Amino acid sequence: MPSVPARVDAGGDPELAARLTAALRAASGDDIVIESLTHPFHSYPARMHPATSRELVMLVAESMPPRSILLDPFCGSGTTLVEARAAGLRAIGVDVNPLAVLVARAKTFTVPGRTRLKLQAVARAIAGEVLAAGRQARRATAEVAPLRGPTGFDPNARNRRLAAWFAPHVRRELEDLARHLDTLAKQDSELASVLTAALSAILYKVSSRSSDTDATWIQRNVARGACARWFLQRVELLVSGLQDLSATPGSPPEIFEADMRALGELVPAGSVGGVVTSPPYAGTYDYAEHQRLRFDFLGLRHRHLDQQEIGSRRGLTGLGAGAQWREQLGAAIDALAPLLAPGALAALVIGDSMGAGRAFFALDDVRAVLTSELALVAWASQPRPMLGAAERSAFGERGKCEHVILLRKLG
Repeated sequence: MPSVPARVDAGGDPELAARLTAALRAASGDDIVIESLTHPFHSYPARMHPATSRELVMLVAESMPPRSILLDPFCGSGTTLVEARAAGLRAIGVDVNPLAVLVARAKTFTVPGRTRLKLQAVARAIAGEVLAAGRQARRATAEVAPLRGPTGFDPNARNRRLAAWFAPHVRRELEDLARHLDTLAKQDSELASVLTAALSAILYKVSSRSSDTDATWIQRNVARGACARWFLQRVELLVSGLQDLSATPGSPPEIFEADMRALGELVPAGSVGGVVTSPPYAGTYDYAEHQRLRFDFLGLRHRHLDQQEIGSRRGLTGLGAGAQWREQLGAAIDALAPLLAPGALAALVIGDSMGAGRAFFALDDVRAVLTSELALVAWASQPRPMLGAAERSAFGERGKCEHVILLRKLG
């Protein structure tokens, strides 16, 4: 999302459009909300800015009936779910990406204080054992521990995919951390899951992959013992954020790993009092590829993501990309509409994008697929001025924008 001030064009209901404008502008220069609660715990490509999410949750919540649900059907790493939990709202999140679900559950793990203390104590014990094992491994007589083989993954293929990305001592430390988590999972699967999210948070930091969205190989010099220390630091950061989040009223959200187009099987019709979400940007990201290194290392099954990811770069190709994208977006809107209570608001954060050599104008696409059950009541659009040559050619004078679109359920 734009992180520098820029003009915002808005339309529809003047009061609601002003609120959407404020939500877009909230991301500019924010250094408070983005570092609050559990937001800093784990990176995630193209996540909604927490300050924008907070503004939209406040807006949508004002018209929610008591005990109704705030839904994020593309919850990603849980930014909106964290804000909903902080606001004391009952919330449900859905994502087809198993890593997103793992991270979102960790970021909203608001449990009694004694459980947070246990989480921290277990992490300290594991980090200590891994550091001690690393010192032992540097002795000439030490035996090299075998690499893990997560169930359902071919060990040889997994090792081939991972070998180029981690220095030998880094791989050994990471596997030792994961081995301890495998053991913990047999005793306390919930704690093991949260700690696995913490391990995921450091994986790219200690790898030779440039970033989540850039698979360029780079040289990284990672000190011995750094993996265990950074793992523990990440757990302590999470625990601190969870302590702040637990001080607010409410309960943890329900989070499901599922295709949002099947939401009717999970959420009762008419039970959703509001939606805050950021659907995929057409042809821009490929989460199955961006996070494959994490899937391979952690042993996360991602077949459904490979098959069902909406709007992925790999999935929108050729002359029919535009029609294919609108079909996917329309199916998502069609699945969402019956779940909303009459009068409920749905705030969508979505940007114009480029894929298959053409421009996708998000506001036009949403308008084109709206069901008769939903009305577009307000929107706000902020230009994205920094474009490459291909984007400037594709978007022309109209330019490329980020949008917040507000829908209302009729009836």
